[in-house]
Amino acid sequence: MLDIRWLEDLVAVAETRNITRAAELRNITQSGLSRRIQSLEHWVGAPLIDRRHAQIDLTDAGTKFLEAASETLARLNSARLTIRQDKTERLRQIRFAAPHILSVSFFPHWLPAIQTGLGSVRLSVASDNLPGCVGMLRDGTADFVVCLMDCEGEIAARADRSLAGEAWISVGRESLVPLSAPGPDGVTPVHALATATSRAVSYLAYSPECSLGWAVEGLLGRRPALTHLQTLYDNSLADGLRTMALAGLGVAWLPLTMTEGDMMRGRLVRAGGADMTIDLDIRVYRSQQRLSKKAEDLWQTLLTAQRPRAQPAEAIAV
Repeated sequence: MLDIRWLEDLVAVAETRNITRAAELRNITQSGLSRRIQSLEHWVGAPLIDRRHAQIDLTDAGTKFLEAASETLARLNSARLTIRQDKTERLRQIRFAAPHILSVSFFPHWLPAIQTGLGSVRLSVASDNLPGCVGMLRDGTADFVVCLMDCEGEIAARADRSLAGEAWISVGRESLVPLSAPGPDGVTPVHALATATSRAVSYLAYSPECSLGWAVEGLLGRRPALTHLQTLYDNSLADGLRTMALAGLGVAWLPLTMTEGDMMRGRLVRAGGADMTIDLDIRVYRSQQRLSKKAEDLWQTLLTAQRPRAQPAEAIAV
């Protein structure tokens, strides 16, 4: 079996042209180096050095093999350095997977607090729908999944089963509010939700793969007397539904944090009462596998900072 040290020995001999000096460079006895060179020659099947003179020369076979040995060592050392750098970088990195809406509304405020508490750390967020995020947690490409769960359990019931066994921490609150563009008076919604009416209301829905839509569907299922909603448009992103709502095309259940400014400026108004609001919990799920030190430090910090769930919360600062 080839020993990588034999290749390094040959390179040292080729550089010094002297067994004694090569042995000193390799921190080995002269006899030990000679035996290792002989072992390499036996492995190659041909003499590699010419020992007839005080200044050692390589044989033709040795010259050819030296080129291959030098290239092999260079590639191995480069690969080792890259792997070590990747490992070091991985230990300093915390990887999140989250639905797009949280990347826009939650992480910009939460990530700076994390970095303040953890010091030098690289944070990355991959955006996907909830099943995609769960897949990243399962295959090890994400340390944590940050997602929204409704209090009625509609999202949890339809989320990937693997989340059921994962530990989680609540780190904030969100709400989905039914909103519409206002009418001429600036107060009355163009598309108002009501009961005991046969008038259809234009509805801007989330795409089937969007977990926010699962929560809205659950609410509508519990309100059989609600106005008939006629789906005009669907989108997997809340941003897309907000744009359509601002254009007056229908009612949409939109995150409160995203639309507070629109409501304050009168660009959007509530299309239904408080009973039409969906309360959401922002949760951080972790894998049961051992995480990097930085990721484990974050989890322990979140456990320490977790507030009682009975209290309303903004984002938990680390």
